[in-house]
Amino acid sequence: MNGVNNSVAVYYTSADVGILTPPDKIKGYKCATDAELETKFQTLHKDVYSKQKHISFEDKKKTPTLVKILFGGGLIALLWQLIKAVRK
Repeated sequence: MNGVNNSVAVYYTSADVGILTPPDKIKGYKCATDAELETKFQTLHKDVYSKQKHISFEDKKKTPTLVKILFGGGLIALLWQLIKAVRK
């Protein structure tokens, strides 16, 4: 193998990912009542929606100026053809 092929082979054959160590102990489950969970959910819900009121979104539904110009030009051309047809 030449130098380039050797470095590519070393790059792709290296499978060293390290040593995985499990945690010392697993966190225990905490039992909560329905009322506690409901109050936590309501406070989270209140925080999220109170912050959303202060966010302003940009209006993405604006018609582009080029579309307005093309529509206006088409309307003028149509009216011009109607005026020519009425004069004959």
